[in-house]
Amino acid sequence: MRRTSTLAGAVLLVSILSAPSALADGPSEIYLGKRSGSITTTGGADLYKWVDKQYRSTSLPNLRKHSIRVTHPQCGKWKARASVKWGSTVDTVEASASGCNESVLLTPMGDMNASVTLTIHSTPADMTGTASIKPVG
Repeated sequence: MRRTSTLAGAVLLVSILSAPSALADGPSEIYLGKRSGSITTTGGADLYKWVDKQYRSTSLPNLRKHSIRVTHPQCGKWKARASVKWGSTVDTVEASASGCNESVLLTPMGDMNASVTLTIHSTPADMTGTASIKPVG
């Protein structure tokens, strides 16, 4: 019995040591902080809240990653778009929502010192609102 458990323990130890570590290269990003705010669409009818968690890439020295959660507590059909300068181009991501108390997640990437332009467009009333999100730090 003792010999079997020793053998099983040795097999387990070998399999653990031979498996590649998920953190072998370290984390791919460093959390910098967050910004939050709200956007009111034209006419002041709708209020959208946003939270932007920002991260610095460890693999690319001038890259900031954003994780922007936009929520709307009322009912409606709307779209959120985030744009940020990245090198000589602009990274733009968008997501749509339809229903009540919905949220979307936008994940643009851009230069470390670039601000994100966040735009909300609600339909069918065709109302828009915009916010500029500055970098943390």
